[in-house]
Amino acid sequence: MQIIYKFRVSFEEHDDVVRFIDIESTASFADFHKIIQESVGFDATKAYTFHMSNDFWRMDDQICDSEASPETKTKPPKVTILNKYINDPHQRFVYLFDHELVWTFYIELVKIMKAEPHKKYPLLARKEGEAPKQYILKGKLPGAKANLTEYDKMADMLIASRMMDEIVADDDALDTEDIDLGEIDKDIIDIKIPDVIAPIKERVPFNLKFDEEELKIDADDFELLDGEEGEEGSDEEKEDDEESEFEDLGGYNGDENNDDY
Repeated sequence: MQIIYKFRVSFEEHDDVVRFIDIESTASFADFHKIIQESVGFDATKAYTFHMSNDFWRMDDQICDSEASPETKTKPPKVTILNKYINDPHQRFVYLFDHELVWTFYIELVKIMKAEPHKKYPLLARKEGEAPKQYILKGKLPGAKANLTEYDKMADMLIASRMMDEIVADDDALDTEDIDLGEIDKDIIDIKIPDVIAPIKERVPFNLKFDEEELKIDADDFELLDGEEGEEGSDEEKEDDEESEFEDLGGYNGDENNDDY
């Protein structure tokens, strides 16, 4: 009687993407690796390792390594059988795929059952969620890296944009016919230089508008100004009056022959 293991496989960073895989208990970890990669649509040629895990998804001992060698004393996946490492009804594994991108999968045994005669194992029993792209722009996910062709194109476009900024900053009256883009691939950057420069050189009109009504001076304003001038004049008159009063009182006015002194 053939025993079948049903495993739940999920991404570390995408817990909503789940695959349920049925596989024979006597299958190898190489077979397990292959069906997992088929279920998520990845390139299965990259290196990988399987590890034992505790209940908190912490890696314990390594089970096998696709790059095993006699020097490392690690078992290759092709000769490592699943049922030798099932020690718990809910046994857990951590599966690391691609040493450069470091995709991490959590694997848990959810059911042990008998094989059905009309089914060919291993197989994808159920699928939940769309798997992420294997080759994506570096920085979007831990360890992810862009496709080299796409990355190079984006780098060239970035360099071209910086060159344009420097040229415009150096010369506002830039002659578009004299621009030399060097070795930038025209197939990568399909833009027309005049279309880029024209909006930069366009000057924004600067018009100041005043409210004519607010600038008008009415009769009340003139009366206010006359009043202020009148007050200044009255102050001068007061000073003259005070001096004349002092003279009338016979005060000292600079005359050396004054009889009182």
